Amino acid sequence: MARRSDALRNDDRVLAAAREVFLEQGADAPVSAIAARAGVGMGTLYRRYPAKENLMRELLKRNIVQTGEEALRGLADPDPWHGFTSFIRACLDSGLSGAPSPGKAFPVTDEILAASRAARTRVQRLVTRAQSAGVLRADITAHDVVLLLTELRSRPELDGMRPATLRGRTLGIVLDGLRAPNATPLPGPKPTWATIRKLWDNYR
Repeated sequence: MARRSDALRNDDRVLAAAREVFLEQGADAPVSAIAARAGVGMGTLYRRYPAKENLMRELLKRNIVQTGEEALRGLADPDPWHGFTSFIRACLDSGLSGAPSPGKAFPVTDEILAASRAARTRVQRLVTRAQSAGVLRADITAHDVVLLLTELRSRPELDGMRPATLRGRTLGIVLDGLRAPNATPLPGPKPTWATIRKLWDNYR
């Protein structure tokens, strides 16, 4: 049992380090940098993740699952607008989006697709609740929200030139654009699961 607990802790450290390193250095970052950041040996890393794509696939799956968990936390908030915006902020603070990431191509499993759909179902509940309360514009879907998170997430090439206060200001503008009162109709059809599935198909 102790050995299993140690293995789980090592796995959590490796995945946390991988998220940081990939955000800082991109998908081409060496796995040696991840092992060093996690404080584990290369042997430990390779026993769990024989190839980099195994590591990236697990990181993506956890990203998607955590996105769904943040949506549940938002739903637990009695204030529909605060619950919705708290979800957005929590995802951005954690680097989450639950969507494919350009430059990180590898075969996507059915398990990842199922996790993605489950997370979007939870996000849609969050969206629908805020829309029913009249605080969120009526012409967006969970797919709009996830794609928006993808556009807003941290990017190493910009973050060094973009102070945290400026990023917060940009987010404030975006959130005001999502409010229901006086919203200008959006152009084009709403994205659907078929839209997202097509992105995943291109990704794999």
